[in-house]
Amino acid sequence: MMPELRVELPEFTTAVLDGHCSANGMCRTQLVNNILGEWAKQKHHEATIILRVAGSNPTLPDKK
Repeated sequence: MMPELRVELPEFTTAVLDGHCSANGMCRTQLVNNILGEWAKQKHHEATIILRVAGSNPTLPDKK
């Protein structure tokens, strides 16, 4: 069983999501899973790059 996420969205946002779902034959859950899944992949990629560039043990801030 997957964790559940509940959110309150503005009416306009919900209407656009529902319109997209109707036009593409999908349900809200599938659309939101796709959107958030892609966002999570991008954030994971960003974090991976930051760790590669900055290292996993950052140095102390530069002193003035």
